[in-house]
This record gives sequence, structure tokens and C-alpha cells, in this order.
Amino acid sequence: MTTLSKIKLKQGLHRESTQYEEEGKWYDGNHVRFRSGKPENMRGYETKVSTAFEGSARDLITYQSGNNKKRAVFGTPDRLYEHDGDRVVDITPITTAVTLANVFGTSSGSTRVCCSDAAHGRVVGDYVYFTSSAAFNNVSLQGNTYEVVSVDSAAVFTISVTDAANATASDTGSATFNYLIPTGNSIAVGGTGYGAADFNAAEPTSVGISKITTTESNTLVTVSCAAAHGGAADDTVFFIPSSIGAVPATVGGNLILTKSSLGGVAIGGPEFTIVSINGTQLIFNVETAASAGGDVTSNIDMTARIYPQEAGSAAATQRSWNEPASADATDIVFDITQWSLDNWGDDVVANRSGSNIFYFESDASTVPIRATSITTSPISVNSIVVSPNDRHLICLGSNSYSPTATVSGTFDPMLVRWSDQDDRTNWVPSVSSTSGEVVLTDGTKIIGGLRSRSAIHIWTDNAMWTMQYVGPPFTFRFTPAGTNCGMIAPHAAVDYNGISYWMGYDNFYKYDGQVRVLDCTVRRFIFDRLATKYSTKVYTGVNSEFKEIIWLYASDGSGVTECDSYVIFSPENNYWTYGTGVFTTFADKEVFGNTITTGVSINADGSSTGNNKLFNNEPADYYTENNRTITSFIESADFDIEDGNQILFMNRLIPDFDLNTGKLRVKIITKKYPESNEEITKEFDVTQQTDKINFRARGRQAKIRVSCSSQGSSWQWGSVRLGFQGDGQR
Repeated sequence: MTTLSKIKLKQGLHRESTQYEEEGKWYDGNHVRFRSGKPENMRGYETKVSTAFEGSARDLITYQSGNNKKRAVFGTPDRLYEHDGDRVVDITPITTAVTLANVFGTSSGSTRVCCSDAAHGRVVGDYVYFTSSAAFNNVSLQGNTYEVVSVDSAAVFTISVTDAANATASDTGSATFNYLIPTGNSIAVGGTGYGAADFNAAEPTSVGISKITTTESNTLVTVSCAAAHGGAADDTVFFIPSSIGAVPATVGGNLILTKSSLGGVAIGGPEFTIVSINGTQLIFNVETAASAGGDVTSNIDMTARIYPQEAGSAAATQRSWNEPASADATDIVFDITQWSLDNWGDDVVANRSGSNIFYFESDASTVPIRATSITTSPISVNSIVVSPNDRHLICLGSNSYSPTATVSGTFDPMLVRWSDQDDRTNWVPSVSSTSGEVVLTDGTKIIGGLRSRSAIHIWTDNAMWTMQYVGPPFTFRFTPAGTNCGMIAPHAAVDYNGISYWMGYDNFYKYDGQVRVLDCTVRRFIFDRLATKYSTKVYTGVNSEFKEIIWLYASDGSGVTECDSYVIFSPENNYWTYGTGVFTTFADKEVFGNTITTGVSINADGSSTGNNKLFNNEPADYYTENNRTITSFIESADFDIEDGNQILFMNRLIPDFDLNTGKLRVKIITKKYPESNEEITKEFDVTQQTDKINFRARGRQAKIRVSCSSQGSSWQWGSVRLGFQGDGQR
């Protein structure tokens, strides 16, 4: 006779070992958290503002300004935005502005507009905001921002407008061109220039020339070398003047194969690609056909230098001469464009990595309101943070101070530099200023920092430091807090109740006066799944309603380039869970009453719309993704009787779920051995009216899975009981 027993499993997900080894625990899930030790599904999200924005957000802050207006500011690789009320406003800083007349060109029936500016400095993907512009040829630019779709020359670029022109014209129209800060990188890319990786060409060979032969009206030239040259087809050949002041011969009536010496240096060039080899002869093409045929055998006054186009002896995979580095081999990586945002009173200071610092006055009277440059701040900063109480604006990775270049000194990725107290514009150290700088050690670059209970916490790629205000004359004291605990991304740390938590390169950590490795029950699963090439996109937030810390990250799935997954830790309840999602940033509920997120919106079929939006996350009693069903599930580890010595026989399930509407899908799955295929799956629906389920299933081990795909359903596991008994040792 079977006996009813409660299914009691340890809270959190546990993936540090096999599903059989984790017996007595929950093993897998999605969109679930734990309350009082019991799993339940998470709430959903809804679009906060219908307006889409350009690019994926990299940082987000929420605050309430002095006029009690609730605001959010967030930055993408393309723009900087502010949200208040029911709108999203572009507040991207303008770098330069120029007013020009008779500078537009249109073609009747086309939406392309050519824009002339003698020194525009734009590239494809940059943006221009037009003001002081009257309509011309059915084209209205006034008050609109356009992306540069092509760059035709250093003086001309093209934009695409909404309405087609009704006339063809050039040198028409006038406007003020307001150039926004250049567009950044959404994906880290490798530099592929000639100096971006190890160079390993075989050594070039220099050889004298005995004869040069040309054929009239032909571009082929044959050079007879005085000795063996070691060249081959596709190698590159230069011709070098034999001495300073030498004037190499003109061949074929009009061909000069090299340049005379310049400033006392035998410069040589241009270069030619060898087409074929015939003994000691080199045969190659020139751009212009010879005007005469014949041989030149005297007064040649130059030598041939041949550069082999195969790698040298050190490694066949290294580059040869004149070959740029490949994306896989490069030593240079251009990281994604990050933003770091912080409050300065009721306003916002903002830094886009690699640029100077900007200031957004929340209640400015100008229209449209835009962030403006703090022109006296360092010109190249990686991230910023504002110190509490004493209010210093702090740069993490910055140009150092120089009396002759106060904003553009040498950049040091390990430098901490700060402004004068309560003055974001004064960065000059002096007896009347508290501004200063310190270079940290133990690492190659500062990754990021945040405010904590009594200090600023700063992470390099290998260590953690504390930065504490101590007043004059040193202003701040810097103390190493730990090593071999570097942070994986600029926004991978958060303060929770005065304790810093962060994601490292292969562990999660906390600092409570001492650096400690968190006991993570899903560590291997998360770091094995993390897409390392997008690891700098990791973003951390706090969900105070549920006492959770959430890390958003990009998985290594096919086609994934943005955060599509999360891992959650509950410091107070000490459990971990994980799942999938669409968010790239996350802000707590203290301003808007629910957490605020940014991410890509989803179609009804689950595909991406490609539009990035601002979302209300987990509003009360909301259990859909913008009215799209959320599928949640949780699955146990395997369980057995007497370590599998007896066959497990099951015949009853007594549900105990808190279910508001819809139904749950429950599966009982059995196997003979841990590595065996799943043998029997019993599936049944559970509703509010289901009192018990009768079924029959056997196996040496089993697991239970609960899922919900009902629109708007909320559920929580209670004390579910299972009827089972031993059934022999067959």
C-alpha cells in the first residue's frame, strides 16, 4: 500500500552537480522565485511609454526632482534619454553647432537629402539635429534628428527624411547643424589594423637589377635580377634607389618604378604584386601601359626588395607583410560604449565611456532640454560616481592633471580623479581646492565603482579598493580590500543594505568589511552559459520588494548579442534562481512604485520587434509580458528509495497550490538509471477544483515538473503530497 508523503525540497535552484546528485532540491526553472521557501511564478511587465528609443540602454537611474516629478534617465550607444510623465525625451549632448546657408541637395521623388559642411567630421550612424531651418522642396528638417546614412566626402553627408522632395535642386536651404556626440559601439570589436597583432613576415630579400624589359602598350614589366631573389607569385616588390641622391631610370618611355630620395632618405615605392617568376626574373603589372618597348640595362640605380607573403618560421598562423590583423588574432579590442549616470542634487551627471562628463539640468527652461558638456572636466573618462555627503564628482579611469593640459593630460585607466567639493567644474588641485587624483595598483584598469555605507567601493579587473572621505589635506583615503576578486563589468555591482555584491569573472562576491566568495548553487551553470564576449554588458539591480539582487547577462546562445538571461540571489533568504528575459538595465521601485527596466519589446509570437522600450516591471497583479503569456516552470532533482535499490512505485498526487486562475501542468518523469533515457512521463492538469490525481508510474528514480502557460495566472507551491512505495528490486 502506498504512503502519502510531502514533497519537501530545498529552496532555490541547485546546479552544481548532476540532477541525481542534487536529490532533495529544485534543479531547474524559469520565471520563478521563492517565498517562505516555496516556489512561485514571477509577475510580468508592461510597456511604460509607447515611444521606442535608439539602441540598448547601458545604464539607468530613477529619481524624483525638486518639483516632485518622477524621472528616469538612461543612455544607449546612440543617445541619452530622459523620461517623465508619458514621454521619452532625447537629451543627447550636442558637441558642435554650425549655421550654414545653401547647403542642401534634393532629387525629385527621393527622400535622400545631401548636406554640405566643409568639415562635418561625421561617420555613418552619427546623428544631426536641425534647427533654424525653413522648409524647402517639400522637405522640413526643423526640430528633427536624422541619422547619417552615407558619407560622400569630407564635406558632404546624406540623411534620409520622411517626405520625398518635389524638386531637384542643389545649394538650397539653410539650417543650424547641431551635431550630437558620435555614435558608440553596441558590440565589442577587434581592431584589424596593421599594428593590431604580432607581425611575423619572413625577412625581405634585397637584390640588384641587371635588366628591365617593357613592351609597348602593355602593363607587364619584367625585371631581371642579378642574383637569386627567393620571391614567388603574390609576393610584394619595392624598388629602392641605390643611394641617396640617385635618380632611378625611367623605363618603357614613361614608367618610374620608384621615387627619388627625399630629405636624405632613399624612400622607394610604390609597391607591386609579383604575377609570376621565371628564373631570376620578376614579372608584375603596373597601372599605366608602357609608351615604348625595349630593355634598360644601364643607369638603373635601384635595387629590388621582395617581401614574402607567407608567415615566418615562428608560427604559420601569424601575419605576413602588408596583411592587417584578423578579428580573431588582434591584440586590440574596442569595447562597447557604456554610460555611467549619477545624481547631482536634483540633476544628473553623465559620462559616456571615453568622453568627458555631461550635466543634465532636470528643470531647465530651454526647449528641448539637453545635457551639456562640463567643458572643464577631463576629456576622456571611463566612468563616474558622486561621493555622498561631501559631494565630489569622481572619475574612474581618466586623464591625469597637468598644469599645461588640465583636461587633456595623459590618460591612465587606473587613475581616480575628483573635482573640488560641491563644484563639478573645478578639477585643478590647489590650496583652495579639494580636487585631486590617485593612481591605484593591482590591476590593469578600473572597471567601476559605487557608493556603499561608509565609502566608495572601486573595482579593478583584479582587485577591490575602498575610497573614504577623510578631509584635508588628502581628501580621500584609499585602502585595498581584496585581490583576485575583480569585477566583470562596469555595472556588475550593487549595494544592498550597506554590503556590496558583485559578479566577478568566475565567482560572485560580497564585501561586508571583508571580501567573501558567495556560495552560489548555480555558479557553474551561469558561468558556463555566459557569453564572455558580451560580459561587459552584465547589469545588476536590486528588487527590494522581494529582497533580491538580479544580474542581467547575455547567454552564449546563437544570435544573442544583448542580455537575454538573469540570475537572482536573495541575501536574506540565501537562495539562487535564474531564467530568461529581455532586459538590459534595472532600477528599484523606490521612485515609480515598481521596478523599471529597459529592453526590447516582443511580438505575440515571441519574436523581437527590434524596438527598445522602457517597461514597468512586476507591477501588482500583472502576470503577462505586455499581454503575452509568460511560461513559468520548476523541476526537481531526481529522487529515489534506498538509493535506487528498490523500484519506486507512485499512484497518487494530492495537489496543494495557490492558483488564482487557469491551470498548472504537472509531470511525473521516471528513469531506470541516472544516464538512462526518460521512460515514463505522466502529465496532468491541475486547476482550482482538482483535489487528487490517480496515476501509475514506476522507476528507480523520478522527478516532478510544474509549469504554467495560462494567461494571467499566478501560482505558488504549497505542501504537495505524493503517494509512493517500494516495489521490489527488479
